[in-house]
Amino acid sequence: MNSPKKTDLFEKIKDFQLSVLAKKPTAQDMMHEVRMMNFKIRPLSGNVTDLDFGNMEFIDALWSLGKLDEFFRTEYQNVTDEEQDAFFRLVDDIRLNFQQQLNKANIATVEFEEAPKQMFEVEIIKDTNLKVN
Repeated sequence: MNSPKKTDLFEKIKDFQLSVLAKKPTAQDMMHEVRMMNFKIRPLSGNVTDLDFGNMEFIDALWSLGKLDEFFRTEYQNVTDEEQDAFFRLVDDIRLNFQQQLNKANIATVEFEEAPKQMFEVEIIKDTNLKVN
């Protein structure tokens, strides 16, 4: 008797890319989901009050990172010890691509762009402390 076929890591990643990343929701739904993902944006340097954090490139990259985090947290518990290193590397490669998209997103408003050599740095943290009242 054959045991059920075990889905390998590459299939899981491919399924994630095809079922989630390739079928992104509308911009409005994506913004709502990003809010629900509980990201915290903290300014580290520069004047960030004039930045447009509603920029769709920014939201798209942040949404993708959030979905990747959800995928990782769900699938990690099913990964065997032998597969962990490969799983980490595959997820990390995808994460780096999304982080580069996030860094390239133009969130500067017109006023910010016109200011001479304005620089800013922000830290984005996903708050996973779920508190139920």
